Amino acid sequence: MKYSLILTAVLLTLFLSFCAFACASAAEIRPIPVDHDTVDLSNGEFRLSVRSTGQIAKGGFFFAVLYQQDHYDAEQIKALAAGDTVYMNDLPWTVSEVVIHADGEDESVAAYEIYPVEEFYGYLAFQPREDGTFVAVIDDCAAVTLLGTVRVSLPLPDRFEYVRIAAGEEQDPLSADDLTEALKQEDAAETFTAWNTSCVFENGELVRVVHSDYPEGMDESFAGWPVPVWKFCHGLRDGLDTAVITASKTDCEAGPEPVEITPEEAESIRRMAIYGMVTKKANDESITGNTWVYSFVTPAGKYLLSVEIYQGLIVSSDGMYSFQ
Repeated sequence: MKYSLILTAVLLTLFLSFCAFACASAAEIRPIPVDHDTVDLSNGEFRLSVRSTGQIAKGGFFFAVLYQQDHYDAEQIKALAAGDTVYMNDLPWTVSEVVIHADGEDESVAAYEIYPVEEFYGYLAFQPREDGTFVAVIDDCAAVTLLGTVRVSLPLPDRFEYVRIAAGEEQDPLSADDLTEALKQEDAAETFTAWNTSCVFENGELVRVVHSDYPEGMDESFAGWPVPVWKFCHGLRDGLDTAVITASKTDCEAGPEPVEITPEEAESIRRMAIYGMVTKKANDESITGNTWVYSFVTPAGKYLLSVEIYQGLIVSSDGMYSFQ
């Protein structure tokens, strides 16, 4: 009897040790966080999608929604192993196998392709970039992170250049008028996406747009909605769970005034910011009065996120959005 109890204890200890080792050895790989406090949307190259193109004829402007490709730490990607969890386009995938693809005479790594435990019919891979990081590629589309929205006033500057890529071949540069006419089409929002369009801003001016006819975009399981609230509001996910939350209410004439909120209200807003998902655009109005603004700041004073809400909708610079 005593022997069987000892044997049981030994086996249980070995099992728990194995589980602990397995849990400790499995890695969770996410994109390198974007510090939105340091992002300069007025200068640089970005991925691009467009909104409110119906205002081109009415008010002479449209909104450029800017993104950057998700970048991953090279050492984490090179160490990928079965059992690891990788996040691509905000979706977790459990790695069952990693296949390394080589390219060229020197057989340099072209991609680390992963085969997930979850059912997926397609291509999931990490490809190296010149800066030493990797980007996530899903069926030829590179996953992106939302940076912010810029209002682009027309006319565009004289130095503007519009380049189209058709069947993999770069066409002759077109004019600003050519881009404007293309954006007036009803399907412009589906045609100019972050998956196939890039742009360059210099000193706040849009000076270049490059648009390819391929890839059109990710399938419905990856593209568009829903978007995490913290990401939609250009915030940082890490630190929100301990951030100090303050609230203010904006009046059209008096401006923002601080408002006391209860700990329960603060926790409700915290959960919404961390776990809520923006599901769709409700309308094109961007309300400035009677909105509640909730700000998240770390105990050390670093700003993380600001969420503006009006009657149950999140307010953005190009309109209001539903969330759940």
